[in-house]
Amino acid sequence: MKYCVIKDYLSPYPDSLSFNRGDTVKVGNEYDGDSDWLGWVWCEGTNGVQAWMPINHLQISGKKGILKRDYNARELSVSTGEELEICEIVGGFGMAENCEGAKGWVPMKVLEKC
Repeated sequence: MKYCVIKDYLSPYPDSLSFNRGDTVKVGNEYDGDSDWLGWVWCEGTNGVQAWMPINHLQISGKKGILKRDYNARELSVSTGEELEICEIVGGFGMAENCEGAKGWVPMKVLEKC
């Protein structure tokens, strides 16, 4: 689906952190801030890499989680007026691709359907 950026967004996590299906992570706290962004949990991989992950991407048992699918935690910085293609929406964020082919998560509250 095509979406237009209606408000600039600067990613606080611009680095691409990837995890693979079957990877084991240490599960931390569930996000409890902005009510538009619920359904995310802070995780740490065996290599020490930390990132927010959608809870529904994990099979959780206690403080251990196993990824049900590949996951890239990169967030995409965007500017007002850009058009993005959104292929998935999870917990208030959309997995976006811009016209240069860069991909990453963008908060849905800075987007509207074009």
